[in-house]
Formats: sequence, C-alpha cells, structure tokens
Amino acid sequence: MYGSGIVLTPDGASIIADLTHDFGHATGDGHWLKSFRYIREPVAVKGRTAVVAVNLGSGYAHWLLEELPRMLRVNQTGADNVIAHAGSPFIREVWAHAGFTQRVIPVARHSHYACETLLLPALIIPGAQQVASLNAFARSCELPRTAFGENLYITRESAARRRVTNEDELGSALAARGFTKLRLESLTWVEQVAAFSRAKVIVAPHGAGLANLVFCQPGTRVVEFFHPAYANTCYANLCRHARLDYRSTLPRGEVPPVYDRSAGRLDIVADIAGILSALD
Repeated sequence: MYGSGIVLTPDGASIIADLTHDFGHATGDGHWLKSFRYIREPVAVKGRTAVVAVNLGSGYAHWLLEELPRMLRVNQTGADNVIAHAGSPFIREVWAHAGFTQRVIPVARHSHYACETLLLPALIIPGAQQVASLNAFARSCELPRTAFGENLYITRESAARRRVTNEDELGSALAARGFTKLRLESLTWVEQVAAFSRAKVIVAPHGAGLANLVFCQPGTRVVEFFHPAYANTCYANLCRHARLDYRSTLPRGEVPPVYDRSAGRLDIVADIAGILSALD
C-alpha cells in the first residue's frame, strides 16, 4: 500500500485500479506512481491490515463521503490494523463515537507498507447506499439538542479560499428571512450532524462542509452558489441521491459556467437576488 490508499501487487509492479481511489489522477497503466522514481522501501506490517484511506481523505468531504464508509466496514473484516487518515480532530472525534479499537497506521504522502495480510473494503460508489450507511451510523450517535433553527446559512468567512465577497449583504438579507449563520469549523461533528439533520433550508457557497448534506432529511431545500469558473456538481449529485430539493445560483453575467479545478481558490460573489428567488 502506497501513499493515500494506492494498492499495489506484492512485486510493486502494478496498481490495482479498481481498489485504488486517486482523485484527479489517471489510473491503470497511466497511473503516476508507475513512473515515480523515489518509492521508499516498504515498512512491514504484521497481522491483518485493512486499507480504508482515499486520496484527499485528509479533507472533510472526501473523508466523510468516501473514507468513513469504508472505515465503518472494518469491524466486519477482523482487522488488527487500519491504514487511514488520522491527523484531524474531527476524525478522532468520529472514531471515538464509533468505538474503533484497531491499531491505526496513519498515512503520509509517500508512506509505503507491505502488509502480511491485506484487507480491502470496497471503494464507495456514490448513491443511495452510501447515504443510507452514513445516516445509519449518525443515528447510532447521541446527537445534541441544538438551537440553530431550521433555516441555515453556512458561511466561509473564516476560510482561506472561496470566501464570499459580499458576505455582509447576503447575511443581512438571509437574517431578515430567519436564517442562522453557522461556522461549521466552530462546531463538533455531532453538532454539525444535528444541525443538518434538523434543517429545512440550507444556503451555502460551495465548500467541504456541504458534505454534511448527506444527513439532511429528504425534501430539504438546498441553495448552493459558486464562482462561474468553479461550478462543481458533486453536491448536486449528492442531493439527488439523498432526495433533497437542490437549487444552484451563479453571478449574473455573460460568462458560461465551467468547472476548472485550478479556479478552486477564487472568491465568490453571491447573486443575492437569485438566492432569495431560489428560496421562494
């Protein structure tokens, strides 16, 4: 196992593509690792080791939607060890709720392990089963009472990128309609789950926190807004699987929306009139 969940054959010559999630890179014969010259010698790992790590799993959205569902299957495998992302406080919080007892081997960018027995929970396919498994786990946790209300605006005012340039004006317009502004990074994981599971309307710029839409009740209205150069449809697809009422808005103008991954740091101008219209 190399890096963030790249599964190799024992001789290290081939990548097992259908068990390797490597978001943003080619798989199979064109995989970047096949031409990488600086692979370290592997560290031997004794016992039964499950690999649940996915590429970009250090970030909340990929971890919640792709890595956590694999982790939830580990107890069915009889694993002694788990290779997973482990650096973020939210990960450790969720593990505590789940009661995981396996030894965790944290992944690093160029970590390389030769496992005595390798166990590979299947990669997660986006869909209704993914939504159901995460909700079943959330229901097993004791969710706190919250006073956030049913109408939520998810702010990125503390983020380093994709901030909303007219945040104050948008916040005032939404507050007049009874919305509560939430900074998700200030909440515990169970507070985030509770907030999304009890909401009836959510407005937000595109960002990782919207992975929590997986916990919304069917029919919840979601209004997501973007920079026109970074119109990512991943949460529209999630909403379809979770049976949510999804709407999207873009700043008004003549530039057609595209999805350019290099534009992911650009700040966003909210089309306030369009967002309010989507709420009606």
